[in-house]
Amino acid sequence: MNQNTSDIEESPPMSPVEERQRKLQRELADKITECCATEELNALFAMGAQADGEVTRGLTPLHYACHSNNLTAAQVLLSTGAKVDAVDEIGCSPLHLCAEHGYDPLIRLLLTYIDSVRQFEKEVELDENGRYPSRDTIDEPLRQAIKNGHVSSAQLLLEAGFHPNALYFDGPEITLLTPNDDYYVELLELLLRFGANPNVLDRKGLSPLMIAAKRGERGRKAIEILLEHGADINQQGSSRSDFRTALHYAVLSGSLSLVRFMIEKGADVQLPCEYDKPSILDIAVLKDDPALIREIVSKGADPNRVYTYIGSALHLAACSILTFQKEILTILLENGANPNLAHKFSDGSVLKTPFVEYFRSRDVADKEVVSLLMAYGARVYLRTPSSHQAGQLRNLLKLCAQGQLDIVAVMLDLAEEDVDVKAVLRFPFPDLVKQHILEMNRSARTLEHLCRVAIREKVIPLRPGHINAFPIPAHLKKYVLGMI
Repeated sequence: MNQNTSDIEESPPMSPVEERQRKLQRELADKITECCATEELNALFAMGAQADGEVTRGLTPLHYACHSNNLTAAQVLLSTGAKVDAVDEIGCSPLHLCAEHGYDPLIRLLLTYIDSVRQFEKEVELDENGRYPSRDTIDEPLRQAIKNGHVSSAQLLLEAGFHPNALYFDGPEITLLTPNDDYYVELLELLLRFGANPNVLDRKGLSPLMIAAKRGERGRKAIEILLEHGADINQQGSSRSDFRTALHYAVLSGSLSLVRFMIEKGADVQLPCEYDKPSILDIAVLKDDPALIREIVSKGADPNRVYTYIGSALHLAACSILTFQKEILTILLENGANPNLAHKFSDGSVLKTPFVEYFRSRDVADKEVVSLLMAYGARVYLRTPSSHQAGQLRNLLKLCAQGQLDIVAVMLDLAEEDVDVKAVLRFPFPDLVKQHILEMNRSARTLEHLCRVAIREKVIPLRPGHINAFPIPAHLKKYVLGMI
């Protein structure tokens, strides 16, 4: 390491005795690194070289012996007075070097001096804000062994009493394991066997179970081990991870088999009422994965629960750009999702129904989606959205502007009798549409229409399967369902 000029000028010149001692220490370090015979080391000791003397920057001959995996030299040095607890300028001891490189015989030798080497294990606690602290010293020997994949070395240290729950800036020891490493599962099981807490969170707010779940099916073995050692499958992360559970991450991984496995092991598909982030079902909708959604709702997820300002899962599915949107909407609707669901939040704001929000979320409406929502009971109110949470007047105006008059016609035909005439007169509807609405409001509905309304109100829940079972002609079934 280069020194600047000021450092050189400030360093006092060495006396001849100090210079000779420096050269002896340097030569001793070189002999150790070159694995020279014991006799050569003893000769240097006879000339005045010191087993515990500094070579450079706090490094002692024992550091060199451990770094070069020279067990014989280490034994000689220790028997000649080398200090096993010597550290260099950055706090690195001989044991750190052995653990970093996985030199098990040397570790066993140094651990015979366990009372001395244990000083390198520094107890660190969360700060007053619950954050993980920065360390002012090098990582512990156990961290060095684990970080470099030396399983047997880690086991030696754990058997000697090293702490499996040491805290670092990025989190507790067990959360720092690298899931993609070949030895990940082995080290995970080792730490747990020696008392590592499976329910700690890392700096990102993730537990070991969540970290494993992110890997999908590849993380199943780790998940099984964690559960065997008491991991809480429904533990929520911190605010940094949106208080998600491991099941959130299993869903994000896209692994249906893992999601099923975790639900079988007790993972809840429902979250507490006070939860205000995207739910597990919401995540599945955003994943655009019908199979995941079908699995989650079949296990009890409520498609009408509103967790965020986005709304229910049906709101999310209706307003998102999804490849499998129609299939997802059908799954949700078949499992009880309400197309007329509105929600008032604590701040007084009101979320409109999924049917209203669908039109607001896109420029051009899909006839099949509109038919689907109406077939499952979506209601049309000829009112402004500010006066009614299911008001469709503005959306109808938008459909007219887009030239989608076929959708407009079916929606008007299904509209409720409660019409905001003043708004209709005020809105710039095409003359024919405006006249049609006003005429509807003035005239009595046909018997056929009244029968349709009665059927739609009496059949609860309204579903195509129920209507298709009626002994009526096929065209009347479509008429009742409002299909375009």
